[in-house]
Amino acid sequence: MSKSQPLPPEEQAGEGLKTRRAANDAYSNIHGGAYVIRSRGDWEKMWSGKDDIPSIPEGIDLQREMMFVVATDDAIVSKLEIGRVIENGGNVSVFVKQTMLGEGCVRNKGDDRSGLDAIVTARIDKPIKFVVEDEDAATCGPPPKAEVSCRVGAAQTWAPKITAKAGEVVECELASVATGKYTLVDQVLSLGDVPPASKSKLTFSKGSVRAKLSPDVFGTYAIRAEATDEAGRKGFGTAMVEVLPKKTRDVQLQLAWSDTETLDPATPLPRVLLRVSGEGPKGQRCSSEVPVPGLCDAKTRGSYTYMKIPASRRKLPLSLLYLDERATTGASPCVHVWFNGERTASVCEHVHRHAEDKWDLGAIDTATGKIIPPAPPPPPKPPPAPPASKK
Repeated sequence: MSKSQPLPPEEQAGEGLKTRRAANDAYSNIHGGAYVIRSRGDWEKMWSGKDDIPSIPEGIDLQREMMFVVATDDAIVSKLEIGRVIENGGNVSVFVKQTMLGEGCVRNKGDDRSGLDAIVTARIDKPIKFVVEDEDAATCGPPPKAEVSCRVGAAQTWAPKITAKAGEVVECELASVATGKYTLVDQVLSLGDVPPASKSKLTFSKGSVRAKLSPDVFGTYAIRAEATDEAGRKGFGTAMVEVLPKKTRDVQLQLAWSDTETLDPATPLPRVLLRVSGEGPKGQRCSSEVPVPGLCDAKTRGSYTYMKIPASRRKLPLSLLYLDERATTGASPCVHVWFNGERTASVCEHVHRHAEDKWDLGAIDTATGKIIPPAPPPPPKPPPAPPASKK
């Protein structure tokens, strides 16, 4: 119901009518509105469009009495309540208090029609005015907070972002707190994003709030926390575990994807091909589709590519070939590089690309694991000067 304009003082004065409340469950299916019931026709009008019209409740005599019914379909209203009913010289004024949901509050499952009220009073054949007054309920506070921290082995330090090695045991713990009106009813840890080749699983040791993980391939593992309160409100947290490859002077690359959080899981990612070329203009090109022994060992697992370049002292051109179009928004390809057990480079591209376009990353320095950016294109040549005019 929408808020009414306040009545002038002369219309707020008058004789208060005696009322009694009618059971709300008799009107649970009506549409939102304000209704005056003085006849069978008024009763049927209140149920307009409904297949089943119930009987007028027993004990209500519409010859001598009338009913006022108010209801709302507005989800932000937590309660409607008819208060004073005043008769003055010209009409009858029905005062309705409309309580709005407090900040952060939700309707309880059993309160689907708490936004409804009905009363019965002596019949008076005068015009009826409904006066709706808004009232804000107290805030219910913010949703619960959920945080997750991890550690390697039996380390004393817990943190939301850690590094580990493949095969080490990582332990994670969920901590949550309800700071609002509602109490916590559920807390759970789960394994989110993992490198596609990983078969690691969480094993739980203390209910659903502490778990262990043994990462099996290098890449980034996301450990997610979720806390739910009795109103169904949720809080989320994430810990990131970056697993480093074994310490080696081989250069190890991973093609991954960023900005995938809002994508439909059924939407395929663009197909791309990570390539490294031998030195010189006639150097061979190695990829997961065209292996070149001694130049690279590349494997594609799902939408990820893992490439190993043997230890050497070369500067090898690195590129990404788009096999499908990539829109300006959406998932972005990222190339991460590890060398000697440390991440040495991480680059992503976010621009629009057509199929058969190439992203030139530069050259990978196999002695350091660093990417040498490509040289900027030469400036355009100035246009030729116009020929001198002949006199």
